[in-house]
Amino acid sequence: MMSYYPIFADLPLKKDGPHGNAWGLWGPEDQVGTLNHLTEETVARAAKEQIKSGKSLSLNWTLTGSSYPLLSRKTLDLKIINKAPMKIAHDDEWSFNSQCSSQWDGFRHYAYQKEALYYMGRTAAEFASSPVPNGIQHIANKGIAGRAILIDWYKWAEKNGRTIDAMTAHAVSFPELLEVLKDQGLSEGSFRPGDIILFRFGYIRQYENMAEEKRAHLDELYKKQKPENIGIQPSEELLKFLWDKRIAAVAADTRSFEVWPCTENQWHLHEWLLAGWGMPIGELFYLEELSRASDEAGRYTFFLTSSPMNAPGAVASPPNALAFF
Repeated sequence: MMSYYPIFADLPLKKDGPHGNAWGLWGPEDQVGTLNHLTEETVARAAKEQIKSGKSLSLNWTLTGSSYPLLSRKTLDLKIINKAPMKIAHDDEWSFNSQCSSQWDGFRHYAYQKEALYYMGRTAAEFASSPVPNGIQHIANKGIAGRAILIDWYKWAEKNGRTIDAMTAHAVSFPELLEVLKDQGLSEGSFRPGDIILFRFGYIRQYENMAEEKRAHLDELYKKQKPENIGIQPSEELLKFLWDKRIAAVAADTRSFEVWPCTENQWHLHEWLLAGWGMPIGELFYLEELSRASDEAGRYTFFLTSSPMNAPGAVASPPNALAFF
């Protein structure tokens, strides 16, 4: 287990491994990465401080949300089974891609591309032979619960007269995110180990309110190429912040969290976070009600719970996430 916590400048820990890796920090068999920051003490403190009114709301977008335009992954196919006349009852069968809607990317999802190595140096061959290494079940068994902070960039952008198309590769820089924090009455010093950060960029807001003409155009375009989307601009300063603040997990309302296509290969967040650190990445989280609730409560911190599906060997999972105020 971890006996010390290195600063960002000390990475990579496995010196003959890929850039930025933290392999071995939590032991040679670790399966949950930065979720190790969610200690019992950290979770208990967060619950005590953040749950005041008892108000709760869902952070889960509908499983059919991304059907038109289709975002390259199969949405929910629901088969209802009527059991009559044997009994007056129903069963159902679900089929969908685990990343078609709100999701946590697990540690089988993305590798260091050049080295073809996943979190802890594990390989695709290991995944093919066993459901154990990097399966989403480990995150499900750990659970994700603790203090979360919403960085509502989209509300800030609208307030400042910005007009942004979230369906384009608009990169949101780290300094701009700090400006949003300041506007919300927070700062870099507001963060503490085990925090979970949610970023709202307006992707789902614009998707759900898209004009029919644009919807039809993108539906045809996405049949030929991977969708573009707004997201965080990968950078060394952002990664240093996430690592040194000991953030447990990150999520956003965008299709790929970081801006897509990603041109900052040196700082590609899916490599650093998923393959390097074992930090779950949440995508397509539904943050519209959360944005309104934060305004009403006058605070952007809350208690988050998430119970991913216990599916041995799975790559990703719906988050089953709730926010409590």
